[in-house]
Amino acid sequence: MATAPLDVPNSSSMAGIVSGLGADVFVNANTVTRWLLDQPQESRLPLAQALFEKLLNDASQSRQSHGNGHACVRLCSFVQQCAKSGDEGLKQWAFTEQLSKTLFHFYLEWYEHDPHRALRLVLDVLVMTSTLNPCPQTGQSVKEDILETLVSIVARNSTIQLTKSGLQCLDQFLSKKAVSLDDVARKYREKKPSAAELSTIELWRCFVFDLFSWMELCYVSPLAGKCLVHVYRGLDDGLILNESGDFTANIWKRWLEEGLIQYPIILEDIKNYVLVPIFKTEKSASLKLLDVFNRQESLPTTDEGLADQRLLLQLATLELGKKHGLVEEPSSPGEDYSSSTQIVLQDGVLRRFLGHPSLSVRCSAFSLLVSSQATSKPFSQVAFDLLKEYLGAFHADYDAKLRNEVLGLTKGLMRRVKNVITVAQRSFSVPSSSNRGPQHLPIYASRPATRKKFGPEAALKDDVEANEVLDRHAEFLSWYIDFLKGELVPTSSYQRHITALKAAFLILKLGKHAGATGDFLDLDIVTVIASDPTWIRLLFDLMMDPFDDVREAATILLDLFPQEIVQAPTSCMSTSASLLEVLREFCLRAQGLADRTGRADHGDGAARAQGLLCNWLHGQELQIALVSNIIQGLEDKIAKAEHNLGHAAIENPVHADFAALSYAWPVLARQTYSDSQLEALSKIHRRIFDCSKRIWLTVKHVLCDDSPEGHLPEELEEIAGLDTKDLLSYSFRAVHESSNLLRLMVGTLRRTPGAGVLFPPADVFKDAGDLTFEQLATLRHRGAFSTVSLTFTACCQLTRNLQAVFPEAAGSENFLREWYKGTIDCIMTQASTTRRSAGIPSLIAAILSANTDSPSFGEIFSTLEGIAKKDVLLTETDGSNLPQVHALNSLREIFRSSTLSKKAESYLAITLHLAANSLKSEVWAIRNCGLLLLRSLIDSLLGTGESKAIIESGWDGVSIRISYNKYPTLPGVILGLLQSAGQNLGQASQTAAAEAVFPALDIIRRAGPPEEHRAELWEHIEGYLGSRIWHVREIAARTLCSFLLQGDWITEIERLLTQSEKNVTNRLHGVLLTTRFVIERKANLGEDVKLDSLRLKTVLEGPAQRTEVFESCPVIQTAYLEIFNLLSSLGSAGLLTEADLASVISANAVSAGKRIASSSALLEIEIALRLVYDTAASGSLDGLRTWLLKTLTKDTDTACRMLERIPMAWESAVQNRAETRAELCSLYAEVGSRPTAPEARAQALLNLGALIDSVLRQQDVKLVELLPSTEQLNRLWSCLQEGEINPALSCAIIKISGSLMAVVVLRKKGENIADMLRSWGVMIADALDVDNTFDTRFAAATALESFFTAGSSREYLLDASYLPVVSALYNSLIDDDDDVREAAARAASGVLGEVMVPPVAADHLVASLHEQFVGIDEFKLLMGCKMAGQVHLIETAQWVSAEEQLCKAMEFDDSLFAAEEQNLFIDEVRETRRWQRAFLLAAADQQELANFERLSEWTEAGLGFLIRLMAAAGKEEDGPLGWTSDQHVFAICARVVFCAVAIVQVAGAGAGGAGKISGLLKDFTEIGRKTRTHGSLLEMAVIEPVD
Repeated sequence: MATAPLDVPNSSSMAGIVSGLGADVFVNANTVTRWLLDQPQESRLPLAQALFEKLLNDASQSRQSHGNGHACVRLCSFVQQCAKSGDEGLKQWAFTEQLSKTLFHFYLEWYEHDPHRALRLVLDVLVMTSTLNPCPQTGQSVKEDILETLVSIVARNSTIQLTKSGLQCLDQFLSKKAVSLDDVARKYREKKPSAAELSTIELWRCFVFDLFSWMELCYVSPLAGKCLVHVYRGLDDGLILNESGDFTANIWKRWLEEGLIQYPIILEDIKNYVLVPIFKTEKSASLKLLDVFNRQESLPTTDEGLADQRLLLQLATLELGKKHGLVEEPSSPGEDYSSSTQIVLQDGVLRRFLGHPSLSVRCSAFSLLVSSQATSKPFSQVAFDLLKEYLGAFHADYDAKLRNEVLGLTKGLMRRVKNVITVAQRSFSVPSSSNRGPQHLPIYASRPATRKKFGPEAALKDDVEANEVLDRHAEFLSWYIDFLKGELVPTSSYQRHITALKAAFLILKLGKHAGATGDFLDLDIVTVIASDPTWIRLLFDLMMDPFDDVREAATILLDLFPQEIVQAPTSCMSTSASLLEVLREFCLRAQGLADRTGRADHGDGAARAQGLLCNWLHGQELQIALVSNIIQGLEDKIAKAEHNLGHAAIENPVHADFAALSYAWPVLARQTYSDSQLEALSKIHRRIFDCSKRIWLTVKHVLCDDSPEGHLPEELEEIAGLDTKDLLSYSFRAVHESSNLLRLMVGTLRRTPGAGVLFPPADVFKDAGDLTFEQLATLRHRGAFSTVSLTFTACCQLTRNLQAVFPEAAGSENFLREWYKGTIDCIMTQASTTRRSAGIPSLIAAILSANTDSPSFGEIFSTLEGIAKKDVLLTETDGSNLPQVHALNSLREIFRSSTLSKKAESYLAITLHLAANSLKSEVWAIRNCGLLLLRSLIDSLLGTGESKAIIESGWDGVSIRISYNKYPTLPGVILGLLQSAGQNLGQASQTAAAEAVFPALDIIRRAGPPEEHRAELWEHIEGYLGSRIWHVREIAARTLCSFLLQGDWITEIERLLTQSEKNVTNRLHGVLLTTRFVIERKANLGEDVKLDSLRLKTVLEGPAQRTEVFESCPVIQTAYLEIFNLLSSLGSAGLLTEADLASVISANAVSAGKRIASSSALLEIEIALRLVYDTAASGSLDGLRTWLLKTLTKDTDTACRMLERIPMAWESAVQNRAETRAELCSLYAEVGSRPTAPEARAQALLNLGALIDSVLRQQDVKLVELLPSTEQLNRLWSCLQEGEINPALSCAIIKISGSLMAVVVLRKKGENIADMLRSWGVMIADALDVDNTFDTRFAAATALESFFTAGSSREYLLDASYLPVVSALYNSLIDDDDDVREAAARAASGVLGEVMVPPVAADHLVASLHEQFVGIDEFKLLMGCKMAGQVHLIETAQWVSAEEQLCKAMEFDDSLFAAEEQNLFIDEVRETRRWQRAFLLAAADQQELANFERLSEWTEAGLGFLIRLMAAAGKEEDGPLGWTSDQHVFAICARVVFCAVAIVQVAGAGAGGAGKISGLLKDFTEIGRKTRTHGSLLEMAVIEPVD
């Protein structure tokens, strides 16, 4: 294939010669080089250049077409072969500087857009030409040129920002050692002037932060991370520091923290692209880095976000270290774990993480503690202790996402624990009688006698270690099961209930053997739970919980029990009854309770119990008999309702019976039956349908009334105790549950036909479909027809299955056509109430969901469109029969349906036309339905998952919200809407025009303008700026804002203003609104509008000076001032001087006089805000005071707006001058002292409190002295009690009280500080009462935060006068609202020294109080009151006896709508247990029960009454769902028991009061076992030895 040498006349024709070569020459680089070497010596260089240009052009073509890189391979290989050629001329040519530059820029451009792997060859060539160049000067020049470009890119000084390719090249050159880090540093000094004089370490810090800034780009971050790793390696090896001051891991840690604080979104990138490569390759450096991260350091208290970022980085680093085997879990006490290859986690570091208030920090800490690559690695005792201490706080957290993440980690935790137990059992080499597990955990009571195997168990040294590991993990598993049981007590919150149930499900479904999957059931743990009467009692009780998911989770857990456990007698019960018998008793109690109250939760719980019973029954005949009995009871109740609906609604609700059948039916449906059984079940099908139809006919007149919510038939008005809510609830729930049951019954048609499969008879299916059709066509109750629509939808979809199930049934395919005709008849004949169509749209959607060919989607849509587009004149209708309304609403339902909207997309443009035409109708109902349809179409285009803030803010100028290519007719439709509405701008049709234009404007405002018709759209929207309707002008202005987010927007504003000077006032106002909205949107998007402020001022000043309307129209002046006030709030101060302001408003003030002052409140507000900004710019506090006090006497609203704006406007002045802060405090105090205008006083107090708090947190005594004097503060406090006090002022007084009290305490003046503290503590405690509003309680928590975080309150906490305040702080930590608890946790940090999550903070606070007040009688009284549940903490107050509390708690409220609990978070058991621990510690320290006589008396009396109550109640009154299942009763009983146990533990069972209590406690336990008292209470009564 060799080609003959060419006779080349001159070099100018080289390109032509090369282009004429055949394809065989360019097969690969070898053929190209071979041909070149066959040419004459004198022509090789020009030919080589021509070949290079040809190959480079081919590679560029390949880049543009995203080729496979072969052309690039030929190019690079050709250059490399020339460099190795024996021809010296070719060799020198291959190393020329120009060739290297050409290749370098080719690489930069290609790799940035298409990073093909072939480009690595280009980098290899560049490395070769710079390091192996025969001419060192040329090689150095190539290297310098490349390095200059790369460093410029990093430093953001390059004109070509090809960052990705530049960083890839830098990484390659550093990896190949083509350049050194010293070279990079030298060039960086040259290219970045600000770094020229920096020390070496500071220079590298600057370089590293430039790389951090590039990591914000996701496609650049991996390459930036590689470069950072190069820098770290060089610094750590000491190769690039030629100055004193060695680089340490602490410096790198600080750089990472500072970088993360500056660029928070790069945390994951730092983990994946910086830390992971270091941990993989640099073990020694990794250990040094992990060592500095494994230390407990103080965190900044001023910025919570800053502290969280540091902690997240620390956690991420330690977690990565653990994944790479470099970090070991905390070792157990006594273990001497030291290794040069691993870092041991400090338990103090983990404690701070696990108790931190940040959700992400705590979740990451939990993951760090429990995760491990080895699923059979034993846990240390320290790890288990940490889990025991903090797991409760995770289960109680209000954030569902955190709880779910913890559950996922808990699954891994329990799998690891079980695997370790299995491995430890297998590791015993010789059977031994001593190899026994913990006897309290029957799961592992014996250990198998197996020989030692190889594998994970080989890590255990001997049997002693295996025994210790087994005991430790078995004990934790036993503790965890008991912990979950404790989380299920009646007083626990919803969060703890649902989390514990889900966790229990996890441990049951995780097999106990290593490697077991979720398909296995751990029968040992099932046995432990099933044999524990307390567990069973708790699970049964939770089946009646108010929360649906708790009821469901409890049922699922019980449903896991196998038949052999359910049927067998349980020896641990008080009797030999089996779980099945206990469930039967529970079902009777639950049904009775459901009938008594009629509540939905009770009915659902009773129904679930019946479903569980059906599943537990062994044998199909028993199950069928149970269902038949339920139906019989239902039929009896329906008969009573048919006879007297009113009494049935009160006494015999039926929804629980229908629901019971719904829960039992899946149990029957999943089995196969004999022919005789199928015949019996066929009759049951008919009976169920008959019940559904009978109850529908009974309640139909209630739910089909046009106003069912307030309807009570006349014949029922005389029934005592019956109101509209009772009747409506009965009727709705009856239809709701019966419809759900029908849907389940017909849903079995989805099963594959086979012998013995349970199907509903064909006639029952047809009747069920007809019944639901009738219901949808006539119902008016929204909740009812939403449920029925699901059932009818199922019937329509199942018509496709009928032929397969009932091949002999004829005409089943006509069901859908029959229902469709009936729906059209309803549309044409049914009366409409305004815009409501009841269930007709649901009928259409259900028929369409069947997805059949007859009727087809197109047929139905065309029919609806034809009906909707029929014209109707206002004179031809009274509005009661409008088929157009039903058709439009049906079309709207299609686009709202998630299953139909996709198919309807092709009809969207047609529907837009239809909706737009509907807006022109004379009939309001049709116009309104058209508008609603348009809204649904907009939602279909833009989605509904956005927040309200995003929807209102509009388009961001970048994102693609609508693909106009996908809907090519949409821009034309929008334009048509605007044109049509624009033709109706006459005064008589302004409202109709506004209705028509809003949807079109809304699409453009939210999605941006389409390029097609952009100019026409702008023209029409611009016309709406002059609309007479303010709202139209505003929407038009916001829409034009989306046009002006890009380009020179100020020039466009200037054009609009120029055109508006001689136009109407409305047009000018619209332009000014547009200006303001553009500024707001650009500021929200992060653009710096200050750069345009001066130019904008010039543009606005022209019309303001030339246009007369500025002098006469307050609306224009208001809009004008709004713009400048907005600019001032964004940092553009001093734009509008007092002279400028006077020139705009002077004529207005003179010509309009008092009229303007009274008619333009908005202008007055903007003028006042302008004065606030002007006085802040000039620092004139006297001027501000004068204007504020003057405004306060005239207009309270304007004064409030001024007060709201002062903190922001004066922020910089306050920071720069401490005296200004003091003067502002005096001004706020003066306003707050005035007895008028409570709104203004409230705002002034809030401002004053914020200023005082900012001063106190700086902990500067000199600044504190600049605050108002103690006398002034006392005077302010006295004045606050005068004048009118509204809720806002009341909350502000409470909030500022904490700041004022902190100042008083800090100054240590006045002999009555102790009295003031006590009084203030009582006031805060009253404000935190559960019956108060959230605002009041949050204000109290904020006051506590201001007081305790002031900086010096902690040193005075030894004073007993602080006890009322600290008691109030504790109450706020257990408040029902998470915002209040979080504020309280921040307040508690002033006492505890660090911020913790509220439950952990409450534990530590009680322990801290014990340490500080242990010898004080008042603290003993506090402990007694907390344990006994007493509200008043005054020594002389009368205690409420346990008997009185129990009697009140046992007053059962059986009303249909029970009052909701005020505090669902508090758990009296947890709180009493917490204070019991403090009591035991205090009594142990004092070695006596002095000053606890009142507690002993209260406990003795309460325990005696409790015993009498148990004895009187008898065995039948307790048990599952018994009297101790009520959370209030349980709480009081638990308090009494806890107090009794504590007293006996401290004083013993000797003579005296403690002896009596000890005897009563024994009686309580004995009687409790006989009467089936709650097992949790009996477990609490166990007396454990005091540590």
